[in-house]
Amino acid sequence: MTISVKNLNYFYGTTQALFDINLTAEDGDVLVLLGPSGAGKSTLIRTLNLLEVPKSGELIIANNKFDLSVATANPKQMRRLRQDVGMVFQQYNLWPHLTVLENLIEAPVKILGLDKQSAVQQALELLQRLRLADFEDRFPLHLFGGQQQRVAIARALMMKPQVLLFDEPTAALDPEITAQIVSIIQELKETGIIQVIVTHEVAVAKKVATKVVYMEQGRIIEKGDFTSFDKPQTEQFKQYLYHSH
Repeated sequence: MTISVKNLNYFYGTTQALFDINLTAEDGDVLVLLGPSGAGKSTLIRTLNLLEVPKSGELIIANNKFDLSVATANPKQMRRLRQDVGMVFQQYNLWPHLTVLENLIEAPVKILGLDKQSAVQQALELLQRLRLADFEDRFPLHLFGGQQQRVAIARALMMKPQVLLFDEPTAALDPEITAQIVSIIQELKETGIIQVIVTHEVAVAKKVATKVVYMEQGRIIEKGDFTSFDKPQTEQFKQYLYHSH
């Protein structure tokens, strides 16, 4: 078991935003978080690497264990967690003043202490794999959205994470680019990495999910494996699927 979340509660100030969240995922799982806007999907995914720190609950992820009702984790523990749990944001968050290659090698060299030559070699292999071989010397602003998205995925993979979090990885991308991102997610599944994906695109979810979590207003309404798409157990999820066509 590589992700285990138990009784997680999260507050924005005094307002509770996540209620008693329980979920698990194992190696090679693609766990998809679905639900209407405001369901708490993005908040939940950000608690998995403690970008948002819950008020209570237990989080075990890639051998990092946090009892969240106790005082916050120490910075060293947080850094370790973020090495093991990569994140690809909706805005990509690439460093604009660095080339694609520099974006990829920055963290492994500075944080993991990888020597520059090895880092460059790994980066070039990844760029090749993600069909970005010709872009190593370009700056992020000279790339299209789909290219930036793949660079962001490559950058996260450079840290050799055990878990990869995606917040709306195909938002605002055209169908062809979306298909590329889907195939990358499917390839990564084969490597045994766990992926957690927030999306509102049911068609994408159906192609990649091994597990589905459906949320509304900060609560998990239904969870199951990919068969849930054909046989939803709750009226809410059924309605959501019906309206998303």
